[in-house]
Amino acid sequence: MAPKYLPILKSLTSEFEASKHIDAAHAAVIHPLFDVPVISENRQKAKKYQNSLTPVSDYLDEVAESIGKCWKGGLVLADAFNWAPDATVETGEHTLAYLHASLKGQGVTVVPVVGYDRWDDQLYQLAMRGLDLSGAPYLCFRLEASAVEDAAEPDVFHARMEEMLEDMQLSPAECAVLLDLGDLTSKPLIDITSDATRVLELLSVYGFRYIATAGSSMPKSVDLAVKKKDSTAKVIRKEMLLWQALRMEFSGIPLVFGDYGVRGPSSNDSIRNPNANAKIRYTCDKAFLVSRGHSVAGGWALQMPKVATEIANAKEFLPGFSWGDQIIADCSNGLPVKNGHTKWIAYDTSHHLAFVVEEVREFERVLVSTASATTA
Repeated sequence: MAPKYLPILKSLTSEFEASKHIDAAHAAVIHPLFDVPVISENRQKAKKYQNSLTPVSDYLDEVAESIGKCWKGGLVLADAFNWAPDATVETGEHTLAYLHASLKGQGVTVVPVVGYDRWDDQLYQLAMRGLDLSGAPYLCFRLEASAVEDAAEPDVFHARMEEMLEDMQLSPAECAVLLDLGDLTSKPLIDITSDATRVLELLSVYGFRYIATAGSSMPKSVDLAVKKKDSTAKVIRKEMLLWQALRMEFSGIPLVFGDYGVRGPSSNDSIRNPNANAKIRYTCDKAFLVSRGHSVAGGWALQMPKVATEIANAKEFLPGFSWGDQIIADCSNGLPVKNGHTKWIAYDTSHHLAFVVEEVREFERVLVSTASATTA
């Protein structure tokens, strides 16, 4: 069965905390893809890693443990896109093979992700062909920039897809496809739609388990979303507009919605900046309502009630809808809440995951209702 929603999440504390607060009914229809970031400089400086002979495998074990704490018994996709395609742990085992094994050890059902863009690397190919697929419900091919370019030459595109299927010894019915369009902030929707349509037309002949589209319209820093400090603005979610248009055009394909949560692939949030602005990114119908404060150098507690009140007073606010919504309400009412970049990303992500599931369900309901009325 295809998921309702495939969020691409950073394997960081904020996303893990938000995941712990997902309603069980929502979690059941979400297949999250956790992208494991490379080891940060701050983490490398930690005594635990400096004194270790196996810091890479230790780090991957730590990530797997964190995912296991919030998704044990559930299903996740796992990838390490920002690592070198031939990256290995200290024993020489490929990082993805090691990560998958570590996740399985945590009681997580793992869907391996194979990158179209990385397939040219021979060591990556060899590692992917050697993956232990026992217990995997399916495999996901991740198509990114080069796949979109190759789609302009159908013969080249089909040759690569068929090569990957043959080398993995899998049929399309045993695989899903993620068309990851990445950062959409500077791309016109008409061009994004044209690119995605071309790829879907080529993929439609295979019979994959499902095809997901994903991208992010959230800029990498809040000043690119809201120009003035201490104000609010809306950012249109092109990724949702794209999926809805494609869902109507390709009604015969199990087409799944995907995105990057509340922070895009090029987000600066993982970099510590004491002068960064306080903010709330609140997901609403086909948009983000962004409340921007000012520099947090003077502390969070003084300004977050006002930032939260801007959201709580908006017509889009949904009191009690999720854990994140409750935190926003509490903060706007002057109640003490835990502050910090990590905490507010978690609160925003909590609302986002719940909202998107219901947004997708509502669109599907209207689509079915409209189709029934048309054929009646």
